[in-house]
This record gives sequence, C-alpha cells and structure tokens, in this order.
Amino acid sequence: MGVDRRSILGMGLASFLIGCGNHARAKAVTFGSVAEFRQYIMTILKDRHLAENVVPDPADPARFQLTAHGEPSTVDLTRIFAFVQANPDGNAPEVERFIRSITYDHHKPVDEKDILAVIRTQDYARALEPEFLREPLGADLVVVYVADEPDAIKTLSREDVRGKSLADVRKLALQNLREWLPKVRSDDELKSGVLYTAEGNELLATSLVLLDDFWKSVANRFPGDVLIALPRREQLFLFDDKPELHSGIRRLIEASAEDGSGLLSPQLYARRNGKIVAVPD
Repeated sequence: MGVDRRSILGMGLASFLIGCGNHARAKAVTFGSVAEFRQYIMTILKDRHLAENVVPDPADPARFQLTAHGEPSTVDLTRIFAFVQANPDGNAPEVERFIRSITYDHHKPVDEKDILAVIRTQDYARALEPEFLREPLGADLVVVYVADEPDAIKTLSREDVRGKSLADVRKLALQNLREWLPKVRSDDELKSGVLYTAEGNELLATSLVLLDDFWKSVANRFPGDVLIALPRREQLFLFDDKPELHSGIRRLIEASAEDGSGLLSPQLYARRNGKIVAVPD
C-alpha cells in the first residue's frame, strides 16, 4: 500500500512533487514489456548508425550488447524502463539522454571545467571498477567524481585525469560546483523543512552538501545541526534537527521512492558538527 502523500508531515505537497514530477513534457512513448522497449532502443541505434553489433541477450530481455566508438559493452535497461513506465507522458527526453549515454565516446579528453562531484551510496560505489574516482563522505554516502558533458555524465577514472591527484580533482569539482550556486532554488512549503534543487542541472542538488558556501547561505534558516533527506538524485531536503520530525521525513522518503526511478537513498541523515552521519531508526 502506498503512502498517503496528503499526510506527509501534515504540510504542503507542491515542493515534494517537484522532484517526483518535474520532468519535461514530450510526446508519450509507451511499451508493454521490457523486451518491446529493448527492441525500440536497438532500432534507434541501428537507424541512426550510433552503434554496431547491436545484439539482444537471449537470456535477459532487459539486456543487449553493442559496440560504440570501438568499445563493446552490455546495456541493462532495467532502470530506464522503470522510469519510462512510471512517467508515460514525459519520458522521451530521458530516453534520448539514455541513448546518448550508452553511445558516448569515453576516449574523449576531459575538460577541467566539466569536472564535478555527485553524491552516491556505497552500494552504488561498490559496483564501480577500482580505477574510478570516489571517496567517503559520511554514513553510507560516497563522493563520486564525474565529467558533466552535454551528452552524458561520465564517471572519472584515474586515466581521465592523469597527472592530477585526488585532491586536485576534488578542488576542481568543488570550484565548478560553486558556479551553480546562483541557480539553486528553494521551496519552503514544507514549513519545517526546505527542498533545494539546482535549476539547469537537477542532478547536482544533492552535491550542495559538499560546499561550505552553501551551508553559509542557509545558515540563517538552519543555524545549527540539520536533518538531511536525499531520496532522489535531484532532491536535497533539509529540516530542523528535531526528533519529532523523524517519522514524517521517513514517510516522505518512502513516498518519493514509489515510482522507482532516480532513487538515491532511503536513509535519513544529519549534519552535526559539520559531519554527515546516519540517523538511526
């Protein structure tokens, strides 16, 4: 049974729905099964000459193989198909982004201005190869370093940043992230909390927790410790650090996970004395 969103924290719903439903509207594309969706994607790749050796996996209807820019790879459609099913009226832009991501030329040189940091969980990081750059943040959260390019977000490897230390990459990422601070938007309809988003690059919202400048900018609203919810990659919720809010925030996190796409973490966190920690159940 789903959570009654009208009861979330007993407060406004509009800000919560920003992350769950703020997807660009485009012509609907619907599919009866993941196998049908796979055929649709494979046909696009062939018709646009974006990849070679596009072959379905006979054992798994959500997977297929391709070769793009000389690199063979296996594509898993599970997550993008879940998004498409959950967003039937506005999924076309996301499908196009997905196609660009799986046909991306990973041998392109990385421009320093594109280096950024994103927040992920340890479960996500464990699936990365050892050469990809990441470091612990706190609790089960990890900072993953990426190149944010027009066609895809590329996880950075040591080879991509030869000659640079992790500290060098971190400095560049935070410097570039600060450029997005003027585009941070806030919605305080929740009253006891605020939803922060990043206009123009929604996946950077959660990265704001890495910036001292961001914490200074919200110090008047949150002068002390704060509770943090990161249910989706495009949502950063901050709340007053009060125990009586815990249950309501957890219901909000649960509701945010209902459509199954863009999820980040079901955990409730806090920033206490400048450190990110998990808040036990």
